[in-house]
Amino acid sequence: MNWISLPPWSTRLIVTVLLVLLALVVVRWRRERHSASLAIGRILFIGGLLLIVLNPQALIPNQRADKPKLVVLLDTSASMWTRDVAGRSRLEMASQTLQDPATLATLNHEFTLDLRRFDHDTRAAEAGAFTTNVAPGDATDIGAALMSAISELGELKSQAGVLLISDGRATTPGAPDAAQLALARSVPLWTWCLGGPVPRRDLWIETASSEALAFGGAEVDLTATLREVGYPDRSFKVDLLKDDQLVDTKEILPDTNGAGRVSFRVKAPESGEQRYVFRVPPQPEEADVANNERAVFLRSVGAKVRVLVAEGQPHWETKFLVQSLKRDPHVDLTAVYRLNAQRNVGVVSATGNETRVEKDLFPRTAAEMNAFDVIILGRGVEAFFDPDTEAMLTDFVSRRGGSLIFARGKPYDGRFQPLAKFEPVAWGDGAAGAVRLRVTEAGRDNPMFDLGSSGSLDELLARLPALDEARVTLGGKPLAVVLASSENQDGPVLLAYQRYGQGKTLGLNASGLWRWAFRESGQEESEIAYQRFWVSLLQWLLSGSQFLPGADVSMISARRYYTDDQPMQFLIATRNLDRGIYQPRLVIGNGQKTVEVEPRARGESFVAEAGPFAPGTYRVTLRNNVGQPAEVSQSVEVVSASIEKRELSADPALMRELAETSGGAVVEARDVARMPDVVKRREAVRQLSHRQEAVWDRWWILAVLLGLLGAEWWLRRQEGLL
Repeated sequence: MNWISLPPWSTRLIVTVLLVLLALVVVRWRRERHSASLAIGRILFIGGLLLIVLNPQALIPNQRADKPKLVVLLDTSASMWTRDVAGRSRLEMASQTLQDPATLATLNHEFTLDLRRFDHDTRAAEAGAFTTNVAPGDATDIGAALMSAISELGELKSQAGVLLISDGRATTPGAPDAAQLALARSVPLWTWCLGGPVPRRDLWIETASSEALAFGGAEVDLTATLREVGYPDRSFKVDLLKDDQLVDTKEILPDTNGAGRVSFRVKAPESGEQRYVFRVPPQPEEADVANNERAVFLRSVGAKVRVLVAEGQPHWETKFLVQSLKRDPHVDLTAVYRLNAQRNVGVVSATGNETRVEKDLFPRTAAEMNAFDVIILGRGVEAFFDPDTEAMLTDFVSRRGGSLIFARGKPYDGRFQPLAKFEPVAWGDGAAGAVRLRVTEAGRDNPMFDLGSSGSLDELLARLPALDEARVTLGGKPLAVVLASSENQDGPVLLAYQRYGQGKTLGLNASGLWRWAFRESGQEESEIAYQRFWVSLLQWLLSGSQFLPGADVSMISARRYYTDDQPMQFLIATRNLDRGIYQPRLVIGNGQKTVEVEPRARGESFVAEAGPFAPGTYRVTLRNNVGQPAEVSQSVEVVSASIEKRELSADPALMRELAETSGGAVVEARDVARMPDVVKRREAVRQLSHRQEAVWDRWWILAVLLGLLGAEWWLRRQEGLL
């Protein structure tokens, strides 16, 4: 049994009072010149008072009814196979320690032991299952493994916490949140970090989009970025393959940032699409070879695009756009400017010829409007509207499948319902200046952002000039898809679109995009960003027509690239078909495995979902019992979602943070066998293993003090001092 003292006052004050009382005893004894028994009695009485003031407490060990539960979490992800612990892998070292008979005997004697292994999910394990004969996991979800264990232990009366054995290299977020939960539930985390720094060596291919769009038969540059880590000052061969046949090879020397642009010139198909693959051969000691290739689908969008540009308030930006589009041989352009109420100017550019007239070329009949594929509206365009324009524009977009672009933000002053219903954003008041464009997750795989630059899209956007101004928005409308917004938090929406019937409407809420056409950043590729953006935008709008000519059925995949942890999703639309007899079937195969799915009705469409699937190229075929065409096919890619092997260095900082946040501690291999002592030390420090009991709070102590007072009274009476 241990003792502690918890006095209510400072030790200095207590000693001072004690000395004063002892001095008074001595003075009284010298003055009375009588027996020493009186002085001794008084000293004993003062000693009793001192005992009470010091407030002594006995620490009595708590008796446990049950053994505390200790959860052991062993990381079995691929990074634990790294051989950097005394010539052995991290997992081998952990397994050897845990399977030591003496260690297991000690742990089982003191704890109710719960052994688990985890990677992307958590599974129970027996002591003999902690071996290297398990398949390496493709992810490390430390947060989920901890959350599950902490939630269970927090409900128990007796628990010793979680022993986490890992290299700390988490591939998913959530571990720090788990440590906060452990602190709240009083569940200590004991972390044993294995491994050290490992130089990273990896090559991978990046493309701006999984699709490249081109006019049929045109020559187009397919571009990608080769990135390297751990192979400085080396060049690499990059192959381009078509139908698994080598098309061309180029040697690329990445720059000091580890990025190198590679471009191949190919001819687009007259119709349909063609699959190309960028590939770099694996290198010695490369961490992850699954990312050494990337497929791109080159899709034809027809021979030409017919564009109408209408501007009610002529501006330099619109004229710059018109001049840029006129230079593209695949764009037939008509531009109309309203100079004032009596004067309009029109420009017609087609097949290299340009005609300029002073008359209103804005469409006044349905046939004139349907002669275009895309209509681009500037500002002040409400002046072009007559009583029939709204109905014609609605039919152009919703039934014919045309596209409408609002190119300079809000195209009208005040309110104008004939156009407001098409807009994908809700407008606020005021404007924001000097905005930078930030692409959203929905926009990252959109081919309009294939701007022909080396490096990532974020790197290019950082090099391009800021935009002059953007109108304040209240957000996208309910069915709109936001592709880009301001870089500032809570900034305005800059680019969004929505489907409107068979067509699309798109809002570009920015002034100053023309600045992208000038080399203000000192980068040559930025000069072509403006042209590439607009042409790619037009091609994307052409490719988005839901139905091919003469078709009654269409199929759209949610994406062209899926990861092996994402199910494939498809939207199937019909027109002019009896839905009572329409029974579509979806067949997904890669030559080795075939899956058939029955789409289910959802509103006016059908949806289908299947998977996830293993990495590979899959041909998706929609088979129709009625309607045209009888079959609709499309290829999609499935890639590995794992980033487990990309960074193999241990992360002791994370493991230390988890332990310290939760109130546990960092342990080493030798501490595993001594976990009972480690747990008891924590309990002793936190006074969890003992209960306190006051020593002075006893009846006999009071009786002794009263006896001393009575004895002094009797002695003083005998001595004649009373």
